[in-house]
Amino acid sequence: SVRYTIVLDEDSVNNIQRESADRPLNEIGLFMKNPQGRIYDTPLLVAYRKFSDITKASDFALVFRWTINF
Repeated sequence: SVRYTIVLDEDSVNNIQRESADRPLNEIGLFMKNPQGRIYDTPLLVAYRKFSDITKASDFALVFRWTINF
């Protein structure tokens, strides 16, 4: 198994705006850069998780931990 930790610290992705509207965080994905060893990088989504809406602010950090078992 392999474990990854993704940290969105207090200064990251606060008050995200897309198309002039605030959008909460509600999903995260983990990509491998080039798992098939091709000449050009071909990223592959290897983990994905949807969750309840979170409006990120500078008051807190978010920590995501992934464990991938082979």
